[in-house]
Amino acid sequence: MARSAFCIAVALGLLCHAAVAIDAAQSAASSSQDAFVGEKLLRRWREMLSARADKGEPAPSVFEQAFTATFTSKQAGEVERTLEQLSQLMSWVEATPSPNATQLAFLPELRSDAARELASLALALAKSDGADAKALAASLNAISAKLQSASSWRGYAAVRRMLVGAILKKRVDFGGRFPLEVQAAVDAVMLQLFQLHKLSVANRGAVQFFHVSKSGGTNLCQSAEANGCASQGFDTRTNCLIRDFADQPRWVTYNAHKYVQYRMSSRQALPWFVNFHTYRAELTCDQRRAYLLRNGLTFYANEYTNPPTGIPAGASAEEAEAATSGMCEDFVNLIMFRHPHDRLRSQIGWVQKLYKEFYLDTDTQRAFVNRTTGFWERLMPAGVNNYYIRSLLGQRFFEFPVTQVLPQHVTLAKLAALQHDILLSLDAKPRNELALRVGLGWAQALRDDVIRSSAELGDAVALPIDYSTMLERNAPDVEVYNFAREMQALDTLLWNFVSVADAQLGGGSNLSTDKCGYVSMGSPAAVQERERRYADVVIPASSLRTGGVGVAGVTGAPPADTAGAAAAAVRAAEGGEQQQQQQQPAEQKEEAVAAKHQEEANTGTGKSVLRGAADGADSGSTKRVISISRRTRSSSHRRLLH
Repeated sequence: MARSAFCIAVALGLLCHAAVAIDAAQSAASSSQDAFVGEKLLRRWREMLSARADKGEPAPSVFEQAFTATFTSKQAGEVERTLEQLSQLMSWVEATPSPNATQLAFLPELRSDAARELASLALALAKSDGADAKALAASLNAISAKLQSASSWRGYAAVRRMLVGAILKKRVDFGGRFPLEVQAAVDAVMLQLFQLHKLSVANRGAVQFFHVSKSGGTNLCQSAEANGCASQGFDTRTNCLIRDFADQPRWVTYNAHKYVQYRMSSRQALPWFVNFHTYRAELTCDQRRAYLLRNGLTFYANEYTNPPTGIPAGASAEEAEAATSGMCEDFVNLIMFRHPHDRLRSQIGWVQKLYKEFYLDTDTQRAFVNRTTGFWERLMPAGVNNYYIRSLLGQRFFEFPVTQVLPQHVTLAKLAALQHDILLSLDAKPRNELALRVGLGWAQALRDDVIRSSAELGDAVALPIDYSTMLERNAPDVEVYNFAREMQALDTLLWNFVSVADAQLGGGSNLSTDKCGYVSMGSPAAVQERERRYADVVIPASSLRTGGVGVAGVTGAPPADTAGAAAAAVRAAEGGEQQQQQQQPAEQKEEAVAAKHQEEANTGTGKSVLRGAADGADSGSTKRVISISRRTRSSSHRRLLH
């Protein structure tokens, strides 16, 4: 009876086909897992529409309300900027019907036949001209039917944004509110997209936060704790990092530091933040996910680069050399951006603050005054030169010698940003809170009381005398940031749609009371499937390399002294042999101990480098040897990610 009454709503401009699509999607999802708490949002929405149809009332214009709530800025051209970035994305989709292995490493969802078909449907919808209500409803119904075949383990973040963007473009084409005959079809697609996202978050069960230094990551880590997530540590020292992953940020190079030290006329121990060449074991995405699963963790931060993924199947020789990193599909991927110019200023000031705190009895300011962009690029090769792109594209692109950023690298970084399930921007607080509440199910907003700022420096930040040159060289990062910001706008449109729909139902349909939000809502079947997927994943003990990371006098040692360390690392990885031990002269041991005490005195100053097992081990004369990551081919920094 209810279904028949709902179909009568055709007279009111509501499509019965759309109702059936919602019902089918709900049934398909419920067969594997109930992703909602209490009464289901989709079911209650369907029942509400049916009741209104029985009374002869039209459906509420939810999309229009979400549109108004999303694009509320007084800045001219707000919608146009979003559609311009969407147009560039759609142009790439049209020009790249078969992405290569490197592109798929950063946008892995397009390996799915269903995702590629949905991307094609989104492209066709975005390219369609005019305001033909009947044709638009038919296209949306076809998309709704295709969404039913999408995997509940993949949120399809890229395709989701393409579809929401295509609907936004049609809203602009219509010049206002959608006709009633289109409205129900729009509702169906929007609700299905959200359901697919939420169900996939619950199924995957853990968040990987890609923390780009000086972009608000400490705040987000603290918010994860407030929302009940499980990580290895939430203090400002650990900062949600996993010790065994060695994902701490790499900042200052050894050789440039020695020059700075000479300028300061100081001979103190090596600071912990001189760590640009610090070794990181190659733990793959599967090994990382298995590690979190076996340790009962639901959240971790990576403040270095995207993890290695290995050589993809079917890769050409050039792609095999280039594709060493990529996105991890089995995590819920979260990233926060900040305008690169603001991040640059903060990064430069932060390093000056660290030097000032480490060299307490030295005038450190004179080492940084009247310096050029070239000086800073030698001191922090990645930190001041397109840091977002270098971090997203992986360790080989990040390391010295720094590779020039080319247009194809910008495209790959955009694809990596697009693959993140949740996009945040530090300067968009209302949108961030909406994303965390609706997109992740977090009840607690971002924490603002744990900001770590270079304002504590006391002195004025000494920027390069040719600072405009540095800003120009970071134009590629600005391009990626602008793209990510507008993709977040499309997310906000969906999150607002869900919020408005929930309010129409009286509220409370989409709240999560579980720890860490949706990631803790997996059904027993989903939990068993996760266990099965990672049961056979092997994590070699030799890869869990916490020992020595962050220990003064070891991390960031000069490249000339690392041959023995590299050999020791190879022996440990290949045969599990006992690592080589080095006897330090008495004066070196004293210097290392003094540096260690200095580092402990600095606890709480904001460093996120983690000390490992060597710190807590017996204080004998041996230390674990740390190798410096080196390339095996001299041309690898020139032929990268084509």
